[in-house]
Amino acid sequence: MPKANLLLILSLILLLTGCAGQSTRHRDTPMIAEASERFRNGDYAGASQIYQRLAENSNDADYYRLLAADAELRAGNDRAARALLGAINSDELEEGDRQRYALLRARLDLNQGNAREAMARLDGIDYQKLTSPLRSHYHILRASAYNQLGDMLECARERVYYGQLTENPEATQKNNEAIYDALNRLPYKVLTDLLPSTQGTLGGWMALVIAQRSPEANRTQALQIWRAAYPGHPANGAFVEGLMAKKTKSVEITPLKSPAVESVAPVPAPIMPVPVQVTPAPPPQAAAPVPAPAQMTPTANGFIGVMLPLTGAYAQAAQAVRSGISAAWNADTNPNRSELRFADTQVGDLGAIYRKFVDDGAKFVIGPLLKEEVAALARSGNFTIPVLALNQASEANNRDGLYQFALTPEQEVEQSASLAWFDGRQNALLLAPASAFGQRMINHFSDYWKSLGGKISNIKTYQPGAADYSETAKRLLSNVPGGADTASASTTPPEFIFMIADSRDGRLLNPHIENQESIRIPVYATSLIFNGQPTAPQNADLSKVTFCDSPWLLNSDTGVLSRQAMHTVAEQTPEVYLRLLPMGIDAYRLSQELNLLKGGLQSQFPGATGVLTLRGNKVNRQLHCAQFVDNSLQPLGIAPILQPSASSLAP
Repeated sequence: MPKANLLLILSLILLLTGCAGQSTRHRDTPMIAEASERFRNGDYAGASQIYQRLAENSNDADYYRLLAADAELRAGNDRAARALLGAINSDELEEGDRQRYALLRARLDLNQGNAREAMARLDGIDYQKLTSPLRSHYHILRASAYNQLGDMLECARERVYYGQLTENPEATQKNNEAIYDALNRLPYKVLTDLLPSTQGTLGGWMALVIAQRSPEANRTQALQIWRAAYPGHPANGAFVEGLMAKKTKSVEITPLKSPAVESVAPVPAPIMPVPVQVTPAPPPQAAAPVPAPAQMTPTANGFIGVMLPLTGAYAQAAQAVRSGISAAWNADTNPNRSELRFADTQVGDLGAIYRKFVDDGAKFVIGPLLKEEVAALARSGNFTIPVLALNQASEANNRDGLYQFALTPEQEVEQSASLAWFDGRQNALLLAPASAFGQRMINHFSDYWKSLGGKISNIKTYQPGAADYSETAKRLLSNVPGGADTASASTTPPEFIFMIADSRDGRLLNPHIENQESIRIPVYATSLIFNGQPTAPQNADLSKVTFCDSPWLLNSDTGVLSRQAMHTVAEQTPEVYLRLLPMGIDAYRLSQELNLLKGGLQSQFPGATGVLTLRGNKVNRQLHCAQFVDNSLQPLGIAPILQPSASSLAP
């Protein structure tokens, strides 16, 4: 379990204790004792059942719903927790219970990736009225929110506040590790620029991270100087001694496994208008698509028109999108949901299809899928009902009523690169295929990385589909100290490799990189590296590679729209089109959510393809990240979104 998550759970233990002493609750004591025992033993579902029975038969029902919601959150059942909290009339709660209610709602917001909403709830709490245990939980939640927002300095600050409140040695140690890990994500220059002149606790932590990043030959001396400068610091003792015993320059970082990010700190960077990579495939074999809605005729509520290339070279891609849309429609429990109507974009004019939808009573249109179709539709006229195009084209930029939702490789490059930056890496080796696509990725990574202030030591290309990449790895690492050829070694050693490769080429390249025993440079990649099989034996060849992808592919949740629930259609969808399944899910859900995003009533939406936000007329995604560990995946949480300091990226 990630250390930060464990600390959250430890602090939650304090959340709803000490409040069953009121006289109105005395008669429930035996059942409370049983529920508490189950709770302590980790039987959260059993504890929740008892609390819910108490709620049904008590004159203090909302109090027991609070306890049940807390248990459900610990059990990972957000839906049940949300239902329980939704049944509570918070205005009627006692003051202490009202504060607990707000904290639980903030925790639920964080679980759903709504960091800004969580922070707003926390900002609305009267801190002076919180008990010490609730203050501890308050600071942990704020730290989690800042972690999701990518603001590592404020995350560390909140954990410093928490450390001043806790007396539990185990919690203190884990909190110290979390503070260090958060600050260790900041680039060296950021740490030195923000280091305060006075010797406060947070400044001492920052100075400690700086000292630990000293060259290995000078590190012990730097840590000794730090110890003399900060004699009363909470890290001065066992924690620093542990650092001095380490040979590596940093503690391994495992971010919180929580969806979400907002722009309280960094603002999502604009992305280049580039389409999802859709390439023709061989004639499809018969697949088992998700059942389509039974009725496709307009109702009094209107219908949703869907434009896809249902025939021709892109029929398989269209089928994957259609399966996702249909699955989301079937999962929609709204009895007044609009029906779906599909149209083939390979037959007829795009503008004519759109106008026919309008004339027949459509209230929303999804599609088209191909870039050239989006461009053609954008040129066809005005849009009286909203359109969610499933690609991007420059002709569609800033068109009223026409929104663009695309799975762009450029956006994935930015987020994987941002993760490397937050991991404290500034000097990159870039490896990409010798192709037009590879050159496009080289150009975009170079522009984006330099806009962050990063450096590129070397750029190498490889022939995609080759049988042996041993020479490629040698050429890539030839200018690295300790590599095959150190004569041309750069004065600033590269700190990571950014690899553009699909899963086949990546599985051949990574072992050769790992075999450079004296190098051991971390490898970051985009979603191309992942074939969608989280536990495939071949993944062992990608061990230690870090990448970012759609949460639908990475998460192991069991909801009705999860990868697990849709495993049949996922297994029969070609690998190249697998990510279009969650795109279809999000396309349907955005048809319900887009007005909320546009009107500012909802700042973000936790989608299957990422946390979705709206900038102008483009839907932006924030991905989840993971690392291959042996032949499986270790989740690493949400990808950070950085605002480049330069204007080198196209809007």
